[in-house]
Amino acid sequence: MRDELVLVKDIKKTILYVDKMLINFPRSEKILRDKINNTSFEILELVYFSNLLEIHERVVYQKKIISKIKMLDFYFKIACDKKYISYKKYMKLGSFLLNMIKQIHGWIRYEKSK
Repeated sequence: MRDELVLVKDIKKTILYVDKMLINFPRSEKILRDKINNTSFEILELVYFSNLLEIHERVVYQKKIISKIKMLDFYFKIACDKKYISYKKYMKLGSFLLNMIKQIHGWIRYEKSK
């Protein structure tokens, strides 16, 4: 399957980066690790799904994607505060997530201009 959206490629790259980081999480933080993992895949799933919808329905799911990305940032903030990831990795992830949010806002503006 050919990925047409740059956003999908960025999300996949972020998922692979996150997956490598989650290996170092302690076993006691299984819930946080699972939340991060599940939310990452939910974001990708929502992007695929929203791309299939009609234009007027699509914006609702795009906003849901933004909220999931913000929750993912919150989970990483918790992980950084608990020293499971370094501040440098948190900032790098934050730039990935911010870039995704910007892409989605651009997608929303494009859909509304149609």
